[in-house]
Amino acid sequence: MGMMAPSQIDTCSAELLRDAFDYAQEKNLPWQTHAAQSVTEFQEMIRRHGRTPIQWMDDIGVLGEHSIIGHGIFLDHHPWVHWSTRDDLRLLADSGATVAHCPTVFMRRGIALRTFGGYVRQGINMGIGTDTYPHNFLEEMRNVGTVARAVAETVDDLNTSDIFNAATVGGARALRRDDIGRLAVGARADLVCVDLTEPSMMPVREPIRSLVFAACDRAVRDVFVDGRQVVKDGEITTIDLRSALGELQAAQARSMRNIPGLDWAGRTADQLSPMVFETREALN
Repeated sequence: MGMMAPSQIDTCSAELLRDAFDYAQEKNLPWQTHAAQSVTEFQEMIRRHGRTPIQWMDDIGVLGEHSIIGHGIFLDHHPWVHWSTRDDLRLLADSGATVAHCPTVFMRRGIALRTFGGYVRQGINMGIGTDTYPHNFLEEMRNVGTVARAVAETVDDLNTSDIFNAATVGGARALRRDDIGRLAVGARADLVCVDLTEPSMMPVREPIRSLVFAACDRAVRDVFVDGRQVVKDGEITTIDLRSALGELQAAQARSMRNIPGLDWAGRTADQLSPMVFETREALN
């Protein structure tokens, strides 16, 4: 299965976005783009069109059930944009579009969706993504909940079931599939087996909350994708992880040596990204 994915609305023409969307509809494929992901983008779309990113997408006809909006943060109600309308949430809900929410990459920069529970209550289909290292989906689920509740200043902003549904059936709906995201006859055998005796899962009462807010990947023992085991007893079976990590370390060293030649000011990696504390010598 494929996907149409014009990168982002401020770097693609209306014609390209529409053509890709029309093809996605014709072939029943998901159509994904980045929109409402920064204040700069919001202001630029206002400058060009006098419309918010979401309103402009609606104007050109690329909001619909095939649409996946990453990241959909800076809508017209977000306090950072200081805009006068309050139409964006309704447009997303009425169109059937999905918002792909990736909390970790934004919370590291002090940016947050306002709020996950608010989008859910408006009837918007929500999915969850990673979009940053480490690609730890359970940590993303945890961050969905903690960030939403912190921003909303109430635990009542969302339920753990809202998070779990977005991580499973919400994502499947965004991809226009009913054979993933659920355990059912005819669905793919995608299974995550959790050890309930792992200390961070104990005492056992509500395993979903324990998994998301306490244990995360520590409790994952076995994983099957379409019936094929890819994690066994907590170890990945599909790659030589230790060897791959060694190659990764070597690649980083090569990359760091090349950085001054790629930076406009000739800065080193340590100048661009200083160590947390000063060290006598850098690790190779």
